[in-house]
Amino acid sequence: MSVATDSNAALKGWHPGEVAVQAIMHLPARVSIAAVVNKLPEQHRLFHTTRLHFLPVTTLDAEGRPWASVLTSRHGDSNFITSPSDTSLEIEAHIWEGDPISQNLYGTKAKSDALISGIGIEVATRRRNKFAGFVANWSLDDRELSLKLSVTQALGLCPKYINVRKLIAHPHTVPQVFYDRRKLSPEERLPPDVIEFIQAADTVYLSTSYVASASDQGKFPSHVGTNHRGGRLGFVRIRPSDGRTVMLPNYSGNRLMNSLGNIHVTPLAGLVFPSFTSGSILYITGTATNLFGAPAQELMPQMNVLTTIRVTGYVFVKDALPLREDHTTVQRSPYSPPVRYLAEEKPPTTSYDDIEVVLVRAKIHNDTLFTLTFQTSRRIAIPPSQNVVLDLLSFLRTRSHQLLDWTEDESTQNDDCVRTWTVSIPPTADIPNLFSITMRVIEGGLITPILYRIVNEHAAHISGEDVDLTPLDISVRLRGIGGDLPVPEPLATCDGGQRLLWIAGGIGLTPFLSLTRYIAELSARTFGLWEVVLVLSTREPEVMLGLITEALSALSGISNPPDLSYAVHLFSPGPPNQVSLPSFVSFYHHLGRLDGSGNFFKSVQAKEKDVHICGPLPFVLTSMKGLKNAGVDGEHVKRERFTY
Repeated sequence: MSVATDSNAALKGWHPGEVAVQAIMHLPARVSIAAVVNKLPEQHRLFHTTRLHFLPVTTLDAEGRPWASVLTSRHGDSNFITSPSDTSLEIEAHIWEGDPISQNLYGTKAKSDALISGIGIEVATRRRNKFAGFVANWSLDDRELSLKLSVTQALGLCPKYINVRKLIAHPHTVPQVFYDRRKLSPEERLPPDVIEFIQAADTVYLSTSYVASASDQGKFPSHVGTNHRGGRLGFVRIRPSDGRTVMLPNYSGNRLMNSLGNIHVTPLAGLVFPSFTSGSILYITGTATNLFGAPAQELMPQMNVLTTIRVTGYVFVKDALPLREDHTTVQRSPYSPPVRYLAEEKPPTTSYDDIEVVLVRAKIHNDTLFTLTFQTSRRIAIPPSQNVVLDLLSFLRTRSHQLLDWTEDESTQNDDCVRTWTVSIPPTADIPNLFSITMRVIEGGLITPILYRIVNEHAAHISGEDVDLTPLDISVRLRGIGGDLPVPEPLATCDGGQRLLWIAGGIGLTPFLSLTRYIAELSARTFGLWEVVLVLSTREPEVMLGLITEALSALSGISNPPDLSYAVHLFSPGPPNQVSLPSFVSFYHHLGRLDGSGNFFKSVQAKEKDVHICGPLPFVLTSMKGLKNAGVDGEHVKRERFTY
């Protein structure tokens, strides 16, 4: 099936399936449809054309079934995609026998109306962006596929469950189609080796489609989608009872519900499982169903959202992918939960040993901002600027009800209660099992309002002082540690030292608090030469400046650290009532907001510094615009945003 489309087929709102799933899951509208744009941003164009060694894409077969393919060059290098304009991509790929895309394109019986989508992921860095549109033209000659694509949608994605691995070219492949069963009989099962292949995977790419009704086509045009799903080895399960139904758990991500929304309207899905160790690839398509709450838990206990895909066709090709992992260890995503087994399976006797984390004290800064300090069951190392992934399910379901008078409603039933917070005070060598996180109450959120209420009631409204909360017996689980901002190494004076520009929007200050502690401690021991310019945009300057002062405590009593230059540029609606920064900190106040003109960044010589940004998406975009206008190469800017 092919659906004719045009260059104006950009989304004009969440389509009915996305709206329905968002409502089923009681998700607050935190991400605007404006996050989906109708052309490729410059960063996306550069990313797709220079950083990718493979590209998963989705196309439809003659029956309208979505299939996911993996496009690469013949030699596995990264020069097979170009972007002539911000609405076009051109791909020169080498495909092997068995990849569904060739039959799907021929099935359109035309050169310019096949729907397509893709997701670009640089697995070494977890950078990722996706697009959708249609095929403007294509040709296939002796397994060399030329695609000209018209892009109508582009979107950045959640990086949570991407497992980091380094890939190297492996051009000497001999692809062999081992199974080609594109139409299964009702009683047919998947072969044992295919089931084993699926249940050994930690990465899969999901293809879905949205077929609009005639009345919706103008506003919500038909399209296909490609998405990433990752986890621990074996996170995808196959029902033993029928041997062909794939059980795909849904972990909380960007909460847009694109894929689940597509399935809600068009109950079909495809999967492609690439093996980066053997080069084998498994393609699957089938009928799909979303399950929420009790129906999901009946099949996979402890999972509140589950997608089942009953396989109607599959192809298995060995030694196809011209890429392989090098011999370094794969870095599993710290966000991935333990593997959830099906109710009809017998789980292994050993399970993942998550660390227990106990809340020991808290400090309230104002009516929305507070700091929690946790003690871990064993010593841990959390590098500066990193975050912790906490599982609060047991706390929410049991302990919070005992401590507060509140009634759980439908909005919490499908919440996995896993949250990520940046560590503001990491463990130290002297105290290796304590860390603190500074968080803000999220309006309409579930976890932060409950935590704040508990702290506020038991802190007797004391502001700015640590309160012992050990008697409350609040414990959670630590799933992992992660983060996108790098930790700068100390550089001596003879090497020029480190010149850093940190740009923080509101609570985006938190990673820079731990980095400030790190640099202050190194400076106190005369390690490295440091020049730090911290740009902070906030409506609560007194609290934030106080947190910065606390982070510089390692230098208390030192009036002028010889190896540290630290400047704070505060952007706020009005001047702070008081500035309590140490005397060696240079302080500048700017009335209003940081703009995108670039003049400010030129004044602080941003082009000569390593730039890191953390904050909400609009703030990050404005900062990136200003940096670009100041001559800073956006590819060299490290950024972490709070969209997810």
